[in-house]
Amino acid sequence: MAAGHPVDPQEADETPESAAEREFYRDLAKRLKEAHSRANALPESVRIPAIRRLLMVTERVKRDPVQASERLDRMLVELAEAAEKAPTR
Repeated sequence: MAAGHPVDPQEADETPESAAEREFYRDLAKRLKEAHSRANALPESVRIPAIRRLLMVTERVKRDPVQASERLDRMLVELAEAAEKAPTR
């Protein structure tokens, strides 16, 4: 296929809004995966509550993805701080 040619025929008729929405969800999924990786690297005493919070954020995506994204941003900062303080497993 030629460069820039959409693989999916539906993408050819895509509006800028739907492209932006799809990119938002891709970014959100990438950050959720990153947060889970960071949480899994923490000691158990910190890891379990962090994963529970991540599950709540993941559930929140279904109802309010923008708010879930904001919560995830705060949580990524907290996970980075927790990783600095906690010894690795």
